Amino acid sequence: AFGPGRLALYALMLFALLGLAFSAFGIANTAADTVRIRQEVSALLTGDVMPSEKRKRSVALRSRGISLRFKLAFFTTALVISVILLVSIPLGIRFSTNQERTLAVGLRDRVNVLLDSLSTSARAYLPSQNVLELGFLPDQMSALAEATSATITGDGAEGSASGFDFVWATNDPDIGGKISTSTLENGKSQLQGPENGEIVARVSALETEAASAVSELSQGIAALTQEGIKLALSTDAASIQRRDEIQTITRQLQEKLNGELTRLSKEGTGSWPEYDPQALARDVTSYVFYKPVLYRKGNDPKYVHGTVRVTISTESLLAAVNKERTALVTTTSYIALFAVAMGVLGALLLSSIIISPIRRLAAHVAMIRDTEDKESLEGKDLKLPSRDELGLLGDTINEMTHGLVKAAAASKDLTVGKEVQKMFIPLETDAHGRKLTCGSSGDDHVEFFGYYEGAKGVSGDYFDYIKLDERHYALIKCDVAGKGVPAALIMVEVATLFLDYFKDWKFGKNGYKLDYIVSRINDLIESRGFKGRFAAFTMCIMDAVSGDAYFCNAGDNIVHIYDQSERRMKIVHLPESSAAGVFPTFMVDMKGGFQVVKIHFDPGDVLFMYTDGIEEAKRIFRTADLKVHVCAEPGLPAEAPHGSHQVGQDNEELGPERVNEIIEAVLSRTPYKLDKWHDSEPDAEYEFDFSKCEGTIEESILALVSVEKVFRMYRDAKATEFDRVQVDRKVDLFLNKYFKQYGLFCANRKDHAEHAEYLYYTNVKEDAQYDDLTILGVKKK
Repeated sequence: AFGPGRLALYALMLFALLGLAFSAFGIANTAADTVRIRQEVSALLTGDVMPSEKRKRSVALRSRGISLRFKLAFFTTALVISVILLVSIPLGIRFSTNQERTLAVGLRDRVNVLLDSLSTSARAYLPSQNVLELGFLPDQMSALAEATSATITGDGAEGSASGFDFVWATNDPDIGGKISTSTLENGKSQLQGPENGEIVARVSALETEAASAVSELSQGIAALTQEGIKLALSTDAASIQRRDEIQTITRQLQEKLNGELTRLSKEGTGSWPEYDPQALARDVTSYVFYKPVLYRKGNDPKYVHGTVRVTISTESLLAAVNKERTALVTTTSYIALFAVAMGVLGALLLSSIIISPIRRLAAHVAMIRDTEDKESLEGKDLKLPSRDELGLLGDTINEMTHGLVKAAAASKDLTVGKEVQKMFIPLETDAHGRKLTCGSSGDDHVEFFGYYEGAKGVSGDYFDYIKLDERHYALIKCDVAGKGVPAALIMVEVATLFLDYFKDWKFGKNGYKLDYIVSRINDLIESRGFKGRFAAFTMCIMDAVSGDAYFCNAGDNIVHIYDQSERRMKIVHLPESSAAGVFPTFMVDMKGGFQVVKIHFDPGDVLFMYTDGIEEAKRIFRTADLKVHVCAEPGLPAEAPHGSHQVGQDNEELGPERVNEIIEAVLSRTPYKLDKWHDSEPDAEYEFDFSKCEGTIEESILALVSVEKVFRMYRDAKATEFDRVQVDRKVDLFLNKYFKQYGLFCANRKDHAEHAEYLYYTNVKEDAQYDDLTILGVKKK
C-alpha cells in the first residue's frame, strides 16, 4: 500500500529526475550562448564601429554576460542538487524522523528523572507539610531546560476539603488562574481546570490498587509496631530478642511496602495531554507531566497523598529538530555549491565575482580584529549580495560578531559581579559609590591598609576588619579554592557569617572564642557538598591597646609579621587544621580542632595578611625575539632548582622571598633591585629607590603591587598603541616616584575609557594576572 508520505517521496524524486534532465538541457544551451557571446566580443573588438555604438553593444554584452553567469550557475547547481536530492531525500527523511523520536524519548526520560527526584523529596516533606522545604523543590526544574514550571500538591491543610490536589509549592507564574482561591495559600488553594480533573481521576484509580497491594503489609507493620511498644520497657532476654525480631521484620515489611508504592507511583506516571514521542504533535507544545506521591502515614488506609507536576514545553525540541533539518538542507546546498565550484567552467566564471566579496570579508575580519571594545561591533554586520559559500561565510562571520558582542556584554556582567564582590571588602569609594582598590583606617593604637585588585571574573578572595569596641578589632583573610561564581558564592557565605557573628560580639560574652565561628563556617560549607571547593582562611581578634592578637585558622596556618625591632619579616606557624568545608567539625575535633593561638605585637610591628595571588604572580621566560624559553641550564639535571624556578620550566613566580625583600626594603627605606630570570632583555635593570619612602604600611603594600606589575611587564618593539597594560593610578604614582626605569616602561599613558581610577600603559605588554591581589596590612602603633 502506498501511503501519502511514500507518494510524496516518489513525487519529489520524480521532480529531481526531471530537474536532472532540465539542468542538462539548460547547460547545453548555456554552452551554445557562450560560443555566441565570444563571437560577438570578437566582432566588437575587430569591427569598425563608432565609439557610441561600441558603448551600447558593450553594455548589452555585459548584461548578457551577467545573465549567462547566472544561467550557468543556476543550471549547474540544479544539476548537482538534483543528484544530491535523489540520494539525500530518503536518508534525510529517515534521519530526521529518527532524530525527532530520539529527542522526544530523551525528553520524556529526563522528565521522568525530574519527577522521580521531586517525588522522592515530596514524600519526605509532605507528611509534615513542611512548607519551607517544599518551597525549594520546584527550583529543581532548572536542571531541565524544557521545564517551564513545577507544582507540588498534597492533602489539604487542617480545615481544608478532602483531596490531594492542594498546592503546597509551585513556581508557575500563571498559578493565580488555576486555583480555587484568589491568592495562593499553601495547603488551601486547590487546583482547578480540565487537566486537573483528568489527572486526579487517573491518580485516584491507584488508591484501590495500592490498598490491595500493601494493606496487609501496612496492617502487619502497625501490629508489629504496637507489639514493639508494649515490649519497650521489658528488659528480659526474651523481650529483647522479640524486639529485635520485630525491628527486622518491620524493616523488611516497610521496604517491601515502599517498593510496591514506588512501583505503583511509576505506573501512575503520565501526562496531559498524552505525550507520544513516536508522533510528536506540532499544534500542542505544552504538556503537564505528573507522578503520584504514595506513602504510608500511620494507620491511615489512604496511600495517595499528592502529586508532583512539571509543565514541559516542546518548542525548543521542535526548534532543534527544525534546526537539524535546516542544517541538513544547508549541508546539501553546500555540497551542491562545492560540486559546482569544482567545475572548470564554473570556477572561471565565478572567479570574477568571488574576489570582491573575499576582499570585503578580509577587511571586515580585520576590523573585528582591531576593535578593542567588541561590544561596539553591534550593528556592524557584513552585507554580501552573494548567496553562495561566501554569502554563508558572511552570515557566519555576522553570527560570530553577534557572539562576540554577547560575550563582551557577559564579560561586563562578570565585571559587575566583581564590583558586587568588592562591596564586602573595606575599600574606598568614588563619587558614585563604586569601590576602588585601596582602603585604610585606624586609631591611636593601630593602623589598617588594604589593597584588592581582582583578576578576570569573580573569585573567592576576601579580607575584612571590624572595630568591635574601643580596643578590639576582628580581622579575616580568606581564599576559596577555584574561581568563578562557585568560589564567589562560598566567599559571600564566609563573609556573611563573619559579619553576623561579630555584629553582636561582646568581650564579656564571647571573649576570644574564635573556634566557635570557625566551626560554624566549616560546617556550613561542608554541608553544601561542594566538590573540590573549600575555604582557607585566617581569623583574628586583636587587642589594639595591648598588642595581643588571638588567631584561629582553617587551612591557612602561616602568619606573616614584620618585626620592627629586628627589621625583618618573620613567619609564625599556627596549628595545622583542615580548610573549611573539607571535613565536618566533629572530625576536625578528633585531630585537635580549630585552635586559638595568641601572638603579641610590639609598637611598629606589622601584620601582613595576603592570599597566594601576590606570591604566585607569574611571568613567562622569553628569548630576545620574545619566543617562550624553557630553562635548560647546562650542568643541571631536569627539575633541579635554578634560582626562583626549576630546570625545565618556562616561567617563574614572584615568590615569598621577593615579597619579604620588598616589604623589608620599604619599611627599612633601602633600595631594591628586581631580578628577572631568562629575561628577554638580559641587560635591563629594574631598580626601586625606596630610600625616599616614609616606611608606612601603605607604601609597603603599594610597593608589592607595583613590583608585581613590573615583574609581569615586558617590552616588544612591535607593540602598538593597541597593546595596553591596565594599571591603578595609585600604582602609577608610586612607580613614577620610586621606579627608576619608569620612563622606559611607562612613558606612553592613556586614560581609561570607563573607570577614572585606572589608566593604560600603551606600546608595552604583560603576562596575564591569574589570581587576585588581596593584601591587608595591620600596624601596631
